[in-house]
Amino acid sequence: MADDQSTPLSKDDFALLYLQNQGRVYAYIATLVPNRSDAEDILQRTSLVMWQKWDRFDSRYGFVSWARGIALNEVRNFLRRSERKNVHLSDAVISMLAEQVEEEPDVDRVEALEHCLEVLQDRQRDLLEKCYLESVGARSVAETLGISADAIYMRLHRIRRSLIHCIEGQVSINPAGSGGTN
Repeated sequence: MADDQSTPLSKDDFALLYLQNQGRVYAYIATLVPNRSDAEDILQRTSLVMWQKWDRFDSRYGFVSWARGIALNEVRNFLRRSERKNVHLSDAVISMLAEQVEEEPDVDRVEALEHCLEVLQDRQRDLLEKCYLESVGARSVAETLGISADAIYMRLHRIRRSLIHCIEGQVSINPAGSGGTN
């Protein structure tokens, strides 16, 4: 780089980076804390710290690395103040896990999901949109289609299972850094 100075990000640019990478930060936290609820709490704390320090972010070092550093500190803080000492991991073990996660390829599951949604049948995609995006609810959709709510739940289950298999297939075909999805 010819210039040692990082160009400061606007709050809007930072917000975009945050939204694009929030899932990666959560996945990182979830590998260090087995309880989903705890991982979500830590993500909230991490997000708060990130927003408090957004103006200190140096784009030369990468957003995900910066966010993971903050997340790792929040995981350590959480474990220190946690009342649940059943499975207490030392800082050394947490650091080792964090390093291992850093070394693993960063898989872009969002791109895989987008691809898998595109290859769904139109009626499957419509059902997902009605139930999840439009927040109509399965019972209401069932009434509209003249079928039972249980039938809708079963269809949704099959679609989700299909999406999971598709995403896993895409991720195994296209590990991080090897290009886009097929």
